Amino acid sequence: MSDTKKIKKAALILFGVVGVVFLFFLFQIARGVIHNSTYVSWNAFSVTSYVVGTLIVFASLVIGLSLLNSIRKDETPFNYRNVNKLKAIAILLVIHEPYYFIAQRSIQKFLPIVLSDGSSILVKSSLGGFVFVSGLVVYCIALVFEYGISLQNQVDETL
Repeated sequence: MSDTKKIKKAALILFGVVGVVFLFFLFQIARGVIHNSTYVSWNAFSVTSYVVGTLIVFASLVIGLSLLNSIRKDETPFNYRNVNKLKAIAILLVIHEPYYFIAQRSIQKFLPIVLSDGSSILVKSSLGGFVFVSGLVVYCIALVFEYGISLQNQVDETL
């Protein structure tokens, strides 16, 4: 029982941390929209790209909060609902990196940043595949949880 209490305490702390990150993320979105609408002329492609990228991150944060809340409230964190939430987070993380890469290259190709002297700037930013690899790790953890659940079910049926 002590281990369960530790897991629930850790989930509560992580729930608070992810909640703060989530609120910061919402604040940054609002600030970016207000700032960019003042200085940049928006077009459909850049708005769509921004919204889709933001929704991917937003969805992974919401699912993460839901997962941590479920771990905090349930008797055991080892259930198929939590495994499915982990898999969803993993898929969103894996999708985010290639999406971000493609969107960034497309915007640079079709909507280059042109300076007043006519020269253009090439802006590149990347996390170097960290988000993609993180998604794969989370998916592997979900598979380990799923295997653990099946082992637990076998033990319960044996007794």
